Amino acid sequence: VTGDKTAYAFKVPKNQLEKTTAQAQACTVTTKWFGFYRIRKSKPYGVFDEVELSLPSYSYESQAVWIQVPESVKSAVTKENLRSGLHAACHALLHVVPLFVRCNYSDLAPECANPSEQGYFPERILLYDRHPGGTGISAQIRPFFTELLKASLDLLTSCCCSAETGCPSCVQNYACHNEVIHKNTGIMIIKGVLEAD
Repeated sequence: VTGDKTAYAFKVPKNQLEKTTAQAQACTVTTKWFGFYRIRKSKPYGVFDEVELSLPSYSYESQAVWIQVPESVKSAVTKENLRSGLHAACHALLHVVPLFVRCNYSDLAPECANPSEQGYFPERILLYDRHPGGTGISAQIRPFFTELLKASLDLLTSCCCSAETGCPSCVQNYACHNEVIHKNTGIMIIKGVLEAD
């Protein structure tokens, strides 16, 4: 990948394994830094200072695949839990992609909810290629997105953890703070999307 040029031509395969309403398109990934916490490593442990930063955002062109959440699902879930359920669903989807496509868990990234942001959060389950220019994985998984959702649902319902925030085996992600995340709402959302798709 050189500069901001797409590494692989973005082509969606014409032969689909299963009909799906999932979409795959080019996207712009933007990272913003708001600050950091100073953490005391001796007793009493914890955050002792919050430092705000004024840094420019970092953007690059990539590729993404997503499916919109239907109105019926949105109305069944409270507004507060919708964000946390979508976050959990995105993480669960990320966990199962390597079962279907030869890739590394870190080749893709989910759309994560920012705990300090209370504004609009897109109502979709989305994964994007984590590398500038894209790797082509998003386009590759679009035709069997429904199968990925089914595998995600199996993962969530078969995990024996009882915490609302799930565990590293089901919805937690090493590259995320795992805040604003709700496993049971994620299950509801995935079930609703599968019924509507």
